[in-house]
Amino acid sequence: MPRPKYKHMSPYECYLFDYFLREHGPTFDGFDYDVHVGEGMTPPEWLAPQYRDLSVLLTQKRIDAVAHRGKQLFILEVKPHAALSALGQLIAYRDLYLRQFTPETTPKLAVISDFFGRDEDYYFGLHEITMYAYPKALELWRFFHATT
Repeated sequence: MPRPKYKHMSPYECYLFDYFLREHGPTFDGFDYDVHVGEGMTPPEWLAPQYRDLSVLLTQKRIDAVAHRGKQLFILEVKPHAALSALGQLIAYRDLYLRQFTPETTPKLAVISDFFGRDEDYYFGLHEITMYAYPKALELWRFFHATT
């Protein structure tokens, strides 16, 4: 299977993100992908020095994409069948991003998915997280990627 287009996204997450880009990509000035935030795990003392930094890098949190529109930033998370776990993830990502990069403005949050339940609609809305829904994505994915 070929490597996903966006570093740590699965092929289906890439497909969902492409849906978003076709519709909303031109409204942004640019994107940063696979943005590492947080401290990661402290490597064990016995690990060779050349592997210590890599160990931290591999255990940091990874934001799918940070979009730019002027000075405003948007933290984008791609989640097939989005659940409430994405809510906590996005809030933590924003805090980690603010601490690490100290941008001029607080990033807005958004989740890109093929499905949102009623609870997700309510809580994402309550926390001002923009929801981009692409319900046809899963059906089309299955149609074009069916195995015989």
